[in-house]
Order: sequence, then C-alpha cells, then structure tokens
Amino acid sequence: MTAEQYDALVKLMRGSPDSAGNLAARRVLVDGVSKAEAGRETGASRSTVHLTVKRYIEGYELMKKVFSS
Repeated sequence: MTAEQYDALVKLMRGSPDSAGNLAARRVLVDGVSKAEAGRETGASRSTVHLTVKRYIEGYELMKKVFSS
C-alpha cells in the first residue's frame, strides 16, 4: 500500500492519523516493518497494532473490490 492510499483510507474510515495504533499500522502497511517493531516504535500495544492493521487491510480490500468493478 502506498502512503497516499493509506492516508486516504484513514480519512475515509475516520481514523485518527496521529494515534499510536494508526502510526504503527502505517509502518506495517506502508513501510513493511513487522507488527512487533511498529508497536515498539509507537508504543501501541500488540493487540492495538493487530486490530488496526486488520481493520485497514479489510477496508483496503473492500475499496479495491468496489472500485475495480
């Protein structure tokens, strides 16, 4: 996922761009770091990182499906 796609997704899903969970998810989805590393860097809990990444992957997949039709 590109940084531009991630930023748009966060905005559309009404995420808080500056939250630890979102910063960690960005590191995972855009920069390719591990969830554990992203959590350490941002201070987000393991479960927060996992759930936020999952939420944005699901949203991204749904958008791809809808907009490719």
